[in-house]
Amino acid sequence: MDDLRKALFENRRSVRSFESRQISSTDLHDICTAAQLAASAMNEQAWFFVIIQKEEVLQEIAVLATGIEEAPFYNAPTLVVAFAKDDAIAPVEDCVLAMSNMMYAAVLNDLGTCWIHATKDVFNNPKYAALKNACGVPEGYTCIGSLAIGYPKGPLSEPKSRKQNVFSVIR
Repeated sequence: MDDLRKALFENRRSVRSFESRQISSTDLHDICTAAQLAASAMNEQAWFFVIIQKEEVLQEIAVLATGIEEAPFYNAPTLVVAFAKDDAIAPVEDCVLAMSNMMYAAVLNDLGTCWIHATKDVFNNPKYAALKNACGVPEGYTCIGSLAIGYPKGPLSEPKSRKQNVFSVIR
């Protein structure tokens, strides 16, 4: 249990520099399976994920999000964009739980991740509806964010200190 705890909680970092080599199909399958197994309100599984590995599409989204090609994906070869079903009980929460599972699955496969918020501005903008449609997103889904996934370039940073006194226990 200690090894698992260390792998999941102590080794997970937001990676901001990735190698250019693509993740394996096996690793991608593990990450997707982890998302599917996530908890969700009333088991609605109110999510839809777009996995983008095509460099030209990643660059197009980066330009739309920030105006420059290098940002905001840190050279990650895979981007998973998460969409929540608008009329679900807890759509954002369901997606965040699934994406958290993806992060932990990535760590277990020696991959790194980074939450990318900027994709919301692209996929939720009516001006870019054609891109959302081209990615196969069903009607009635809203982007809540994305994960850059890949092999970390260089060693992981040391963990930053965590806030203390953030719990109130009532017994």
